[in-house]
Amino acid sequence: GFMYRAGDGAEIQEAYRAMQKASRIPMLLPCNLESGGNGLTTNGTFFGKELAIAATNDPEHAYRFGLVCGREGGSVGCNWTFSPIVDLDLNWRNPITNVRTFGSDTDTVIAMAREFLRGIRDAGFPMATCIKHFPGDGVDERDQHLLSTVNSLSVEEWEQTYGRIYRTLIDEGAETVMVGHILQPA
Repeated sequence: GFMYRAGDGAEIQEAYRAMQKASRIPMLLPCNLESGGNGLTTNGTFFGKELAIAATNDPEHAYRFGLVCGREGGSVGCNWTFSPIVDLDLNWRNPITNVRTFGSDTDTVIAMAREFLRGIRDAGFPMATCIKHFPGDGVDERDQHLLSTVNSLSVEEWEQTYGRIYRTLIDEGAETVMVGHILQPA
């Protein structure tokens, strides 16, 4: 596998083609399609942050978001998207989840993520999806990329929120789960 950060689309597409051609086995070529096709290419479409999409209260926008991500990422060569983010924004001070999530309501996150995943599948390119950040970011106010953070929910609270999100989306076909640098003492 190999992952590029956003760059020129033509250059990344050429590199991905060369890598796939040179590899004896098919390569995983992931990217962060978190706000549109611009997650892989600087000339890709910025569709919007997940919180803005959820604010419309219309899952059709999440479906269109998935279509744009799938079509633009797939056309360049991405075959595994590290999205959607299915964290809950339970702490307004959290620097990771604030606008990168579909909000703080479990049902909204499920509805929007479900439609995003359907859009990826309907985009016409073979692309695996990855829901993240297990066991769930958005409770702590620190950046899990800098140090391990804590999801302090009880087992019962976790089962009703993050657990229900992950169970539902895995049961409906999310292929992979990204584990975060998040402790869950309960």
